[in-house]
Formats: sequence, structure tokens, C-alpha cells
Amino acid sequence: MKTMMICLSLLLCSALGHARQDAAPLSRPTDQGGFTLELTLKDDALKNGVNTVEFAVWDRAGKGVEGAKITVTPWMPVMGHGVWEKPVVTERGGGKYQVGNVVVIMSGLWELRVAVASGKQQERVSFPFYVAEQGEPLKELVDKPREGLVRESAYYKVPNVTLLNQDGKKVNLRSLIDGGKPVIVNFIFSTCTTICPVMTATFSSLRSELGASADRVQLISISIDPENDRPERMKQYLSRFNWGPGWEFLTGSREDIGRVLRAFDAFVVDKMSHEPLFISRAPDSEEWVRVKGLVRKNDLVKELERMEKK
Repeated sequence: MKTMMICLSLLLCSALGHARQDAAPLSRPTDQGGFTLELTLKDDALKNGVNTVEFAVWDRAGKGVEGAKITVTPWMPVMGHGVWEKPVVTERGGGKYQVGNVVVIMSGLWELRVAVASGKQQERVSFPFYVAEQGEPLKELVDKPREGLVRESAYYKVPNVTLLNQDGKKVNLRSLIDGGKPVIVNFIFSTCTTICPVMTATFSSLRSELGASADRVQLISISIDPENDRPERMKQYLSRFNWGPGWEFLTGSREDIGRVLRAFDAFVVDKMSHEPLFISRAPDSEEWVRVKGLVRKNDLVKELERMEKK
């Protein structure tokens, strides 16, 4: 099945490549035929990171559709979800629209799923693309410091629970946290449809920044979906990122994970409603730093520098 998917992806990419040579922009009708969308990509390709695209929307008579409501969703068919960051649509007049902040988080087969609403008409179209391997995942998104983060001090009592890591090995959480390194913790699940790939890519980018000394900080990702996140699935998830020594993805029983989440004030009734959260602690310190928001790599570098100065 995997081989078949790869072959289909390559055939699709080849077909798209020929289409781009014959006609630019790429043109497709919507599902009900009420509109035709013409898509133009900067540099003629989607890339890992942040993209900007241009759309022209035409009606059946070939007239530009002004005032349409355009929604664009970058979608990963193999993973079955999109990304947290939302594209921003700006109307440019004459039926033309610019879409910024189109975020791609990894190489592979992607779709730009577009919804068009004008008057009573609401129609959809999808543009598939193959994103080539290049650079760090989410590099442009995770490198820059982010404004609007909520940063505060907190004090937690770490529960004495034994969890499983991505290799199926038992790990005592309290011992791992008290291992003599700065610690940064986030809360994710492997089938997350929104923020988890971004949060994981931020850990990945931090490790790339630290290079050979990446294991000087202990990174801990704790699953909030322990029934489904078992070691084999978690290891497969981490393999898409710059995972290595000093980064543990932990799961366990629903009861033990619940204790951990409550201890860190991170418990949610519905995993789909969880918010981006990073907590960190310097070695031999009782004070934790709690940062809510989509932290970026440079934010974590600053937190690490603060912890190492204590």
C-alpha cells in the first residue's frame, strides 16, 4: 500500500508539473462548476515553511468574482489533518485574492483545499502538490520569537508514576525530571489535527539549533491520548522530526496520564480542545515556568539560557 501511494504521488506530481508548463496559473473548476479558480504559486512550488499564493476566481461567464469569501486549508491526506496556523486571505480586486501564511510542515503529498462562497453559492476545489524535502520543518515559522505568549511562574509536585516511552521502556517521570538537566515539557498526541505538529517541530528545531549538544536539555512530550498513543505509533510519529537522545515521548494508563496532566494543570476533558503549552524547569529548582501559546524555537532557546544561568 505504501509503495502504491508513493507511485501515485509521483505520477500526480509529474502530471502537475506538465500542467504548470502548459498553463500558468493552474486552473481548476469547483465541484459544482459554478466557479473556476486559477492558482499561482510564488517560485512555482509549495515549500516547507510559510508560503504565499494567489487566486483568481471566475464565474461561468468568465467574469472575476469580487467579494467572495475564500477559505484555504493546507491538508495532509496521508496524515488526515491540516495545520494549526490559518491562511490569511486578502482581496485584491477584479476577482483576485492573495493568500498568505500558508504553512507546510513536512515534505510529501499536500492539498490546498479551497472553499468559495459568493451569494448563495458555496463550492469547493482541491489543488494537490508534492512538497520536496528541503530545510528544517516549519523553519520560517518556528525560528522567530512570537509575541502574545502568556509566561508565568508555577510550582508543581511531580507525581511518582512510571510511564512508557517511544521504545516501550518504563520511565519514572520524577526521576527523568530530576535527572540534572534543564527540562522542557509539552503535551501532544500523535493524531492531532491542529497544533501538535507545530509544537513538535519547535522541539525539533531547538535540537537542530543545539546541534551536537542537543541532549544537554531534557525534552519531554507527554501524550494526552494514551489509549491510542502506544510506543510503536509514537516512535513512528517522532521519526518525522529531528528526534534523538534527550527527547522522550511518554504514554501510560489513562489513570497515570490523568494524574500527570492534573499535576501540571494541563488536564482537558476533550483532547481536541487542548491548548499549546510548554513548561520548563531548571535543575534543582522548585520553580517552573509555564508558557501558553505557540512557542517558537528562539523562545525556547531563551528559556534554556535562563535555566542554565540559575
